[in-house]
Amino acid sequence: MGISLEKVSYSYIKSRKHRKYVIKDVSLNIEDKDEFIALVGETGSGKSTLATLFNALKTPTEGIATINGVKLKKVHRRKDHYNDIRKHVGLVFQFPDYQLFEETVLKDVMFGPKNFGHKNDAKELAEKALRMVRLPEDKWMESPFSLSGGEKKMASIAGIIASDPDILVLDEPIAGLDPENKNKLLEILEDLNKSEHKSIVMIVHDMNTVYRYAKRVLVMNKGNLVFDGTPYDLFINNEHIVKECKLDEPDTVRIAKELNKLCGLSLDISKKTIDELAEEIIHG
Repeated sequence: MGISLEKVSYSYIKSRKHRKYVIKDVSLNIEDKDEFIALVGETGSGKSTLATLFNALKTPTEGIATINGVKLKKVHRRKDHYNDIRKHVGLVFQFPDYQLFEETVLKDVMFGPKNFGHKNDAKELAEKALRMVRLPEDKWMESPFSLSGGEKKMASIAGIIASDPDILVLDEPIAGLDPENKNKLLEILEDLNKSEHKSIVMIVHDMNTVYRYAKRVLVMNKGNLVFDGTPYDLFINNEHIVKECKLDEPDTVRIAKELNKLCGLSLDISKKTIDELAEEIIHG
């Protein structure tokens, strides 16, 4: 059933007279299958707050969030509804240490399935998730806090995947990763999207990643949702939004535009990787 926000606003200040909105009047729908969404915008634009609304870690100050068929308003306390939502929408924090807590990696990844009614097969589900994120088996019985930064990230993602959510929301999953682990993680997310039909929503600052992987982009600016569409439409047809929100152009778009301008070429600006663009330059 996915996620639906209807004129949702959120404020940390309770007084109506002195209320400052972190997000304001946001309306959008996210399907529970096959979406690959990049959530972008400057620091402080409301991205992380919006992400926490997607799995009811926060509830709206105004408006209605409907998640997996459950309508969440300003006051909502039913624990069973929250459990259903968080089984449906898994949230991975930016910093893995906020999620890791058990004695071993395997126990940590088993925690979700055990608490969502899968006590008997929690170990099997955890092992499957750890294989999906390609964490070596010799790490499974180690303390999660002994892992490298990249390995911690994979373990925290496995802990959410093990509960089999339909929608996976990740707050800056590639921040701080070296190029090898960054590419590895993005390949894993792409595989989850294509093979398992999971919907992926990730907060990301790297526009090359947005252009290469995302099917849809949500742009936040000062608490408002100012764009909802394809990466191509954002970077080719809405340059004013790119400039206003201080987003970088993807390298392929920037290089293709410059070559077209300086050399009188007509290169395809939709190429998603430098290799694809180079191939067109050579054979175009």
